[in-house]
Amino acid sequence: MAVSYTTTTGSPAGVQGSYELNLTKGHEGMLGNATSYTALAYENESGAVIPFGHAVINNGSGTADLSAKLPAGASATGVVGIALDSLTYVLDDNAKTSDGRKGYPAEKACNIMSEGIAYVYSAHAISVGDAVRLFHTDSASVGSNSGYAGRFGKTAEAGKTFEVTSGARWLSSCAAGGIALLEIDAAALAVTADT
Repeated sequence: MAVSYTTTTGSPAGVQGSYELNLTKGHEGMLGNATSYTALAYENESGAVIPFGHAVINNGSGTADLSAKLPAGASATGVVGIALDSLTYVLDDNAKTSDGRKGYPAEKACNIMSEGIAYVYSAHAISVGDAVRLFHTDSASVGSNSGYAGRFGKTAEAGKTFEVTSGARWLSSCAAGGIALLEIDAAALAVTADT
């Protein structure tokens, strides 16, 4: 049986006639697309909230084999991934940092993406191809640029950021204080402290 289609003029009822050229951006920690990604369940044994969209390192002080915490200082070079805002775990709406960033509460499992694409906050205006930097310590201008430890940007800040030399790249642009797509491969990620 052959199927035939007929064309009509005008805008038929119930059919969308126009589409947005760009999709609405996601939120911090949201998975960036439907391609394959790698994520593991880490325990948040840091004693504090791990905000979504922030880079995390292995917590050597934890009791679990896969224990995560936010970077803290220039020696925190072992990035294991980005904390995803995921429906995989039951989330606590009250799990927020003192400034209101939502995340995983202490002593709970976290969905940490080690390879893939996620929406992250950038303290600086970003264009595709710009350098990737990671705050290992809160920015000196944290009150105005929200450059908290674990967040990203592009501008070097001595004693506060790492230059990511491999293993991460920007896939979209944003204004300063905006959300952009970041591709990460934690196994290949290498950083150099900005001094």
